[in-house]
Amino acid sequence: MFRLADTKPIANGHIREVYQHPDDPDLLIKVITSASIEERWNQAPWYRRIARSGPYKDFVREFKEYVTSIYVGAYATSPLARIVGLEMTDIGMGQIVEKVRRPDGQLAPTLHAWVQAEGFTEKTRVELEEFYARLLSHNVIAADLHAWNVVYGEDSRGGPRLVMIDGFGEKNIVPHCSMNRAHNASRTKKKYERMLKRTMAEAPKR
Repeated sequence: MFRLADTKPIANGHIREVYQHPDDPDLLIKVITSASIEERWNQAPWYRRIARSGPYKDFVREFKEYVTSIYVGAYATSPLARIVGLEMTDIGMGQIVEKVRRPDGQLAPTLHAWVQAEGFTEKTRVELEEFYARLLSHNVIAADLHAWNVVYGEDSRGGPRLVMIDGFGEKNIVPHCSMNRAHNASRTKKKYERMLKRTMAEAPKR
């Protein structure tokens, strides 16, 4: 069991905290916060609590989507962060993922942060188009596609490139995105175009 209770997370979200893996500098541990479990599981309506994996259903959903992206496309070109496995910690079950990093080893910036720092350039446009093409070719269900769930960096598969780190996989009770690839592609296109439009609008003027 990994002991993280006295460790400071290196990134925080509304649902999860991200910790540096204590034994491997290239890995991270994502842990669902106790507040999120209380809000999204313990106090949720009954129909949101029917998942057999309980509050860890997001881990199951994302792992399934990661496996599917490799089966449909290829390991090296998957646009999703590499999921390594699960481990218990002293603050709950943790999802082990490979760190997407900058050349100096630090966490890769989100798409939003990258554009805020460097502007929306031709390089940005090319990287986004390549990322979108990989989403489609791997038939990824990009449930929560926005500029804070996508980072620009490198990992063991190469890079730098855009990688989706959170919010992927089927969330619908009726899994219509899983059932029809053309339908999923259409929804992905709309989400991508919305993300692109907002990212360009919020880019600093140079």
